[in-house]
Amino acid sequence: MKHFLALAAAIVLLAGLAACGEREQDSPATVDPHTAFFSNLTELCGETFSGRSTYPENDGHPLVNTELRTHLSYCDDHMIRIELYRDGDYWHGAWVLERRDAGLHLFHDHLGEDRTEEDLGEDDYHGYGGYANDQGTALRQFFPADEITGIIIPEASTNVWMMEIDPDNDRFIYYLERHAAPRFRAELQRQ
Repeated sequence: MKHFLALAAAIVLLAGLAACGEREQDSPATVDPHTAFFSNLTELCGETFSGRSTYPENDGHPLVNTELRTHLSYCDDHMIRIELYRDGDYWHGAWVLERRDAGLHLFHDHLGEDRTEEDLGEDDYHGYGGYANDQGTALRQFFPADEITGIIIPEASTNVWMMEIDPDNDRFIYYLERHAAPRFRAELQRQ
C-alpha cells in the first residue's frame, strides 16, 4: 500500500509539474514585447492620465508649463488612440499605435476632431512616427523615426519616441530624443 501511495503521489507531482510547464509556454513572458506592450496599453483603454512635462524647461515650447492630459479613447485589436489635451483643451492631436504588417507603429495624428489636412499650416505636421525597435519590453517601447518622418520633418529623422507604462505607480511616460539627446518628456498619473 505504501508503494501504491508513493507512486500515486509521484504521478500527481509529475502531472502538476507538466501542467506548470505548459502554462509557462502560454505565459505573457513568451509573448513578443510588441504584442505584450499593445495588450498592456489596451487594458488601460478608457483611462485618463494627467501631469506635466518634466523636460525641457524652455518656456517657449507649447507643452511646457501646461497641464497635460491624455485619454485612451479608442482601442481594438489593431489600433489604440490616445488623445492629447493641453490646459484642459483638446490639443488637435493624438498618439496612435497600430499593429501593422511591418510591426508596431506609432503615428502622430495632428488633425483632431474638426481639422482636415487642408487646415494644416506650413509648420503643422501630421503623420510622422516610426516602428517599434527590438529594444522594448512589455512595459516600454522605443519608436525610431521612419522614412516618412524624415521626408515630412527632415530635422526629426533621428527622433526616437518612447512610451512607458508604469503600473506600480499608475504612470504613463512619453519621451522624445533627437540626435541622441533629450528633447521632451512628460510624466502623467492615472486619474
